[in-house]
Amino acid sequence: MLFSNNHASKDFHIAKSSDLPMHKVTSYGSWAGDTLYRNILFKNFVANKTACGAPQTIFKINEYDSDYIPIQNFEYSEFENVAEEAMVDFMDPPEEWRGRKTCVGFPCTAPSNVVMIFQRSSYRG
Repeated sequence: MLFSNNHASKDFHIAKSSDLPMHKVTSYGSWAGDTLYRNILFKNFVANKTACGAPQTIFKINEYDSDYIPIQNFEYSEFENVAEEAMVDFMDPPEEWRGRKTCVGFPCTAPSNVVMIFQRSSYRG
């Protein structure tokens, strides 16, 4: 799941149980965030489903990130034996995100504005 930056956060170690998933975003995005992934090997992603039928892709956005996703920077990434259909699973912004308060005056279009930059990366197989 790609990184995101948000105005509010949750405790790093959540102390009590919740019906909500740990990755549920409940605030608007913070601008000027930065990400850097370095020296990662992605190997043998050959299908977009596991043997049990669960989705399996290398890159996915958090389905709760409605406002802003910072640029995702990758350096020295290696892709070995990775099927094209197993690369990304990005969604379209749901219609119900129009006019949400968490987007602070902008349409909530984060899933449509993902930028990933790969430098000095390779693809084999």
